[in-house]
Amino acid sequence: MDLNFCKHYMGDGNPPNNRYCRKCPQSYNACDELWKLVINLANSNDGRAVSLLGTNAVLLPNSNNPDIVHLEVNARWGLTKEDFLHFIAINHAQMGRANQRHDPKRSPSLTRQEPYVQAIVKQLGGMGISEISRVKSVQKGIS
Repeated sequence: MDLNFCKHYMGDGNPPNNRYCRKCPQSYNACDELWKLVINLANSNDGRAVSLLGTNAVLLPNSNNPDIVHLEVNARWGLTKEDFLHFIAINHAQMGRANQRHDPKRSPSLTRQEPYVQAIVKQLGGMGISEISRVKSVQKGIS
């Protein structure tokens, strides 16, 4: 995880503070709006699986926790808000082991989120959508 992926991130990347985005006081500026698009995509098929184009994965809502949606190929795992926002900042969200926690290309949860996050971004309209541009500005401390 790149600890500098966002100007507002506080923590050392270890659990539980790797989940800082869930309580970030600046998330209302842009991050919450972008994450809501992800949740809406997950819910867009009346609670049933949404195919992620270009992958063999599906996206599923999580009615128990609004900070996590589910991905499924052969097994189901969570895509956290932090993993998604980290990917938006640095274009990487790879799986890792505990001793790789501070490798910038690893996702905050150390779970494999590539190529699935790319497919989600594409289905949301691509990296050029205004919501992603606003998140990137917030992450850089511009707004």
